[in-house]
Amino acid sequence: MEESRRYSFTSVHLEPKEQIGLHRQSTWELSYVVTGSGMRLVGDTSEPFHSGEVVLIPPGIPHCWYFDSAEVDNRGRIANITITFAPSLLDDLQRVFPELAATADVLKGRHEAVKLKGSTVSEVIDLMQSMRDMGAAERIAPLVRVIQMLAHEQDERVIGSYCAADKEQERMSQIKTYSICNFKRKITLEDVARHVGMNSSAFCVFFRRVTGTTYTAYLNGLRLDVACSLLKDKRTAISDVCFEAGFNDVPYFNRIFKKLTGLSPKAYREGL
Repeated sequence: MEESRRYSFTSVHLEPKEQIGLHRQSTWELSYVVTGSGMRLVGDTSEPFHSGEVVLIPPGIPHCWYFDSAEVDNRGRIANITITFAPSLLDDLQRVFPELAATADVLKGRHEAVKLKGSTVSEVIDLMQSMRDMGAAERIAPLVRVIQMLAHEQDERVIGSYCAADKEQERMSQIKTYSICNFKRKITLEDVARHVGMNSSAFCVFFRRVTGTTYTAYLNGLRLDVACSLLKDKRTAISDVCFEAGFNDVPYFNRIFKKLTGLSPKAYREGL
């Protein structure tokens, strides 16, 4: 990774398990998933992600990408490009280039993480890829162009936000993170309750009150999201999808899948 005082640029290839866990930082982060898919947790929202996505995360929002092994390169690795830049970089742009003052102000006013959509995605990707062959000084020009595009882009979707959590919100965040990090293995109510400092009975009451559903239903839904993502790779056997998504019994997986989607895994895949 080459760094300057105000920004950093990284282009990496990693095994899925090597990706950094849940974290938050004082910088802006722009991430492009070159190769890989799985589950993404950003602030208060978790959802599947896929190759080709470009996400902008403002400072202070907790986030992590959980990559599965269904989409990797021929060496079993995922790939991503990440640019981080300090809020002070926006201050510098305003001071040195008055023409960019409005751009910096717009970006400073953003407090939600977004996924870029439309034609902007390909242009941002081209700029990020071009920066791989540049030195730190050469990257400044395309970085400023990217910042301009991010500030004024309208074709995007909010994928997460974050505010100072009260005790209940913090507990739910811990539950979501634990579930996303451990869904592949067997999770008992006692396991997750212990993780948040509760007994299983109190945990069940708390979880249903906050979410309106049971933890088992929530976990099955999380695993189902992963399974739907994995089914897009038609080379992967449905039995492998079952176990990769955290279900340990194929008939049970088939029943849950049909109950929640109205289709069997096979029919769902054929309809993709």
